[in-house]
Amino acid sequence: MTSDLDINDAVLAQLRSAADIIEVIGEHTRLKKAGRSWKGLCPFHNERTPSFTVDREKGLYHCFGCGAGGDVIHFVRQIDRLDFPEAVEALASRFGVSIPKRPSRRPGGDRREKLLEAIAAAQRFFAAELSKPANPAARYLEERGVPAEVWKKLGMGYAPDSWDSLGRSLSGAFPEALLVEAGLLQPRPEGRGAYDRFRHRLLFVLRDERGRAVGFGGRALAAGQDPKYLNSPESPIFQKKRTLYGFFEARDPIRRRERAVLVEGYFDHLALLRAGVEETVASMGTALTPEQAERLRRHADHVILCYDGDAAGRAATRTAIGLCLAQGLRVSVVRLPEGEDPDDVLGRAGPAVLASLVEEAPDFLQWLLEEIHPDQQGISASERSSRVTGLLEIVKTIPEPILRYEQYRKVSQAVGIPIDVLWRGQNLSRIPKLQRNDQQGTSGNSAVLSISPAERRVLRVLLQGGDLKLLISKSLREEWLSNEGVRKLVRLLRQKESDSETVDFPARIAHLKEQGDLSLLSLVALEEGPEPTRESVQQALDGLETSYLRRESGALLTAIGRAESEKRSKTEIDGLLRQKQEVDRRIKQLKPSRKGNELGD
Repeated sequence: MTSDLDINDAVLAQLRSAADIIEVIGEHTRLKKAGRSWKGLCPFHNERTPSFTVDREKGLYHCFGCGAGGDVIHFVRQIDRLDFPEAVEALASRFGVSIPKRPSRRPGGDRREKLLEAIAAAQRFFAAELSKPANPAARYLEERGVPAEVWKKLGMGYAPDSWDSLGRSLSGAFPEALLVEAGLLQPRPEGRGAYDRFRHRLLFVLRDERGRAVGFGGRALAAGQDPKYLNSPESPIFQKKRTLYGFFEARDPIRRRERAVLVEGYFDHLALLRAGVEETVASMGTALTPEQAERLRRHADHVILCYDGDAAGRAATRTAIGLCLAQGLRVSVVRLPEGEDPDDVLGRAGPAVLASLVEEAPDFLQWLLEEIHPDQQGISASERSSRVTGLLEIVKTIPEPILRYEQYRKVSQAVGIPIDVLWRGQNLSRIPKLQRNDQQGTSGNSAVLSISPAERRVLRVLLQGGDLKLLISKSLREEWLSNEGVRKLVRLLRQKESDSETVDFPARIAHLKEQGDLSLLSLVALEEGPEPTRESVQQALDGLETSYLRRESGALLTAIGRAESEKRSKTEIDGLLRQKQEVDRRIKQLKPSRKGNELGD
């Protein structure tokens, strides 16, 4: 998400100092004091023995079970599934840190602000119109059973049956060209002037991730009025393929329920809200896009599709299943009666029945087997093959091989075709070996833990500061480090800061945003171990240098062999031999102890 706030390193350091990480994390898992740190069960994966550590002074957390780690901003990003600017804004608002706005660096940045202001002004105008007595849109909502508190909460509005009511209302504050660009006015065909785009329509407000109005969806109120639904056109602030109606309001319910319910249209969305399913969003009457599916993935692991029960709705459901599976989402599908949509069910059977249909939604594969029915009696072999192929075309969108294989196994059992036949028929790689994995936490812990003990020891000393930091600063060469993440942090921690000072964590890590960097930092800063001594640090440095020199010696040996096989000049080969002798001589000089070797290798 693009932010217009000046989220610079100074602001981030101030925010990390002001935000109480114990208070924030303590809302999601019970923490108990353990020495200088706090410990509890990890909120990111299931565990029985606490492996989750939080350090208030350093402002860091780390789970030694699943590898989740970082600072308070990253925790909010992970737990609430927010973008970086969203997490920063949420914490800044909570802990009273002001973030200045910056001049836009993008072409038309100021124009975007004006467009947002124009849309906001239009929303206020339309909402006021809907609240007027004897309003036709309000009567329509009443006829459909939508309570006033619902449409007021959503900020819905009414566009009067007039060609210029909105234009006249906003003309004093905004130029006509801006209102046209915002999609509020439509240029006249003859090229002179413009008229209101939305006329005699019930309006639904389209919002961005921050809740700002960016456009409208209008439902026709007159018989024969075309089109039935009219959305705002694409603009610098509104891209339909990225927008999900109702998402801003549903974000917190989605996080609480750990799922999102996806419908096709505005009134389907209203129907689910009235049934108490607040985690509902809509794709505004058009097919789900990959961008919308990706947005859902950032906030939920589970999507429940609740599309219309007619032929078009079922076809749209099959497409949406594939898009959601491709994002790694768990997918369920609501069984709606033939020919009915969610609003029909609500009107016929009531909110409890509609809510129960959502709760009872079967797994996507069960729904597909019922829908495609590849084992139907009496169909020809070619028809059966076609149906099985169509089913597998959806299943093979699952990106994770083991999960994809598991679904193929279920299809095999359902249709009575050996799994190796199904797998080969889709031109996929060989059947993977199934491995049990009970960890549900974040990925990347194995990569962090694979970093050599010597590199971790060096990092720990640099993080702690003190006299030993000077030893490392003077002796360590960056090429000795084999891990790029360690190199990055070492560069950061060796920068100008008194060697005897304790590290100012908020200031030092201000610009770190990558999960890998933060996980490595939190691991090294919070893992328990013996206090480093001058001897152990020197041992680590010697081990790192020795490992580096051995890599260099091996590379030179390879180069010598290649030079000899290619019959290069004696001078070149002798030069390579001398380099290798110098490297080997230095290795002998170091004479690292067994412990040093273990630290370096």
